[in-house]
Amino acid sequence: MKKKRLGLFQITARTPRALIFPAIVVIAGIAATFFLSQQYERLARERDEERFVALVEERAAAVQQRMEDYVALLRGTAALMASRPAGAVSQPEFRRYVARLRIAELYPGVQGIGFARAVEASDLPAIEARMRQYHPDFRVWPEGDRDTYTAIVYLEPQDARNRAALGYDMFSEAIRRDAMERARDRGQRATSGRVELVQEIEEDDLQPGFLIYLPIYGGARIPETVENRRERLIGWVYSPFRAGDLFDHSFELRERPAEIAFSVFDGETTDEADLLYRSARSETDPAIALRDERVIQIGDRPWTLQIETTPSFAADSARALSPWLMGIGFFATLLLGLATLGQARATEEAEEANTALEDMNETLEHRVEKRTAQLERARAKLAGLIANLEHAVAARTADLTEANEEIQRFAYIVSHDLRAPLVNVMGFTAELEAVRKEVEAFIAQVAEKAPELVTDDARMAVETDLPEALDFIRSSTQRMDRLIAAILKLSREGRRVLTPEPIVMRDVIAQLEQNITHQLEEEGAEIVIEDMPDLVSDRVALEQIFGNLIENAVKYLDPTRPGRITVRGHAEPDHRLRFEIADNGRGIDSRDHQRVFDLFRRAGAQDKTGEGIGLAHVRALVRRLGGSINVESEPGKGSTFIVILPKTLKPDEHQENE
Repeated sequence: MKKKRLGLFQITARTPRALIFPAIVVIAGIAATFFLSQQYERLARERDEERFVALVEERAAAVQQRMEDYVALLRGTAALMASRPAGAVSQPEFRRYVARLRIAELYPGVQGIGFARAVEASDLPAIEARMRQYHPDFRVWPEGDRDTYTAIVYLEPQDARNRAALGYDMFSEAIRRDAMERARDRGQRATSGRVELVQEIEEDDLQPGFLIYLPIYGGARIPETVENRRERLIGWVYSPFRAGDLFDHSFELRERPAEIAFSVFDGETTDEADLLYRSARSETDPAIALRDERVIQIGDRPWTLQIETTPSFAADSARALSPWLMGIGFFATLLLGLATLGQARATEEAEEANTALEDMNETLEHRVEKRTAQLERARAKLAGLIANLEHAVAARTADLTEANEEIQRFAYIVSHDLRAPLVNVMGFTAELEAVRKEVEAFIAQVAEKAPELVTDDARMAVETDLPEALDFIRSSTQRMDRLIAAILKLSREGRRVLTPEPIVMRDVIAQLEQNITHQLEEEGAEIVIEDMPDLVSDRVALEQIFGNLIENAVKYLDPTRPGRITVRGHAEPDHRLRFEIADNGRGIDSRDHQRVFDLFRRAGAQDKTGEGIGLAHVRALVRRLGGSINVESEPGKGSTFIVILPKTLKPDEHQENE
């Protein structure tokens, strides 16, 4: 009998029927693998499309919400200008008001807030003379005879770019004039088309821009007719935007890789001449890439968003596993075919070896078939378990990722939504304070000329009750502002990419001690730094964790005895490090040991300033580093905060792709 050797198997070539069943197994396996791979590819593609649509909706909503925040700033400024006759707000008053808005810190991306006054040609010399009190070289430009000028008289903050725009007559340029006339005639905000701002004074950093205008009229209400609106127009409050700065800062594109890249066009077309902004992008696998295009309304003007996925999106796509799934299926089919072929060969050899023992041979064939069936069932069961496990892990990972991102977006959006009305409250509180002073001066004048007209209740309301109410409003808004800022800080910290590096912990604690030397001297306290192990972790997070714990220890020392704070650490058997910050301060009741780490929760006497955010922030940072934190404390004897951290921080895949 002639035989061929293939690997570990000897294949009998004399009986072709022995190859039929292995061939069927191989063909069926290949067909099943191809079908399952196609189904997996389809499901993965649908999931990618759903995720992409969600990202597109989020980005479009974020663009519109961000612009609404900026319009809220303009409305507050318009209220300030309209509160005075003919918009008579001085340049110093306007500067102080805009400074209180803290736009550079809270509203990154807006170039500034300004006021453009409508000036008749006959009034032009007087306006220029008045403005030269604050800007000696002020002039209305460009030169030329016109019936009406719209000079920029105020523009804050006064950086080099904004100073270059003072005096500019925006009516002299067609696109700006169109938007200003629409705002004037409709009594509503208007968004300009794509322009080059006069603030573009650096040749190596030119960006396209646009402006948003809000008209200011004389009188308490907006005039009802177009003719009256033109007659009673005082000017426009407006904001110029450099598109590159706006979108980079608004969506923090400089801090982490984005899953989508987008372009913004002015209008309903994607003509390159109308391009406002295009984010950084790189080539993506065409088989995985997704694209979309939609038009959104920014006030009275349409913008077109052109959005496509990036390699970061593709890296999270389950479709990248399709080739591996098909390869594994083909390999498993090959192994099963070889196994089946080996079984067929064994059956043939058994028949040739003992043809006389037919019953025994039939029993052997039955066993082989039974074993083959068992193997098939075991393979199917194993494949099902693997598929279920992969699906469960992927679903759980996706749910956790989505929940975390939703919490970050919720905190970020809520902080911005709360801040917009808060800014208006702060602005109008300042206006009420100014009005109160004017009323107080008026009552004083009346009291001199006609004392009988001024009652004690009126005097008390102006001199006592109203100041107390304003102080209460001011302190409450300031506290709310701090709380919102803290929430925003926690949201941003949750998205910051951790950067592991070798860290000498003794040097970190020594630097923190040096930073609070003055506070330690005032409290008569000392910090004792004992032996501590070094580690590989994120330096910024460690400085915030231990800095917060040490500052808390100093803040809550017992004034009846000299303060002593001890920082020490050692390695644990499980390759983790244990750090302790022990003090001899007031201590914490056992009922509050876990509650002190909750957001906005404080324990003990509330005689120290604070919002109850520090320890919640510390716990969040410790968990991001893969560790845990606990406290051991007894009232009157002090507290020991215990921080457990991994010796080497290894960021997970999701974090690295963010």
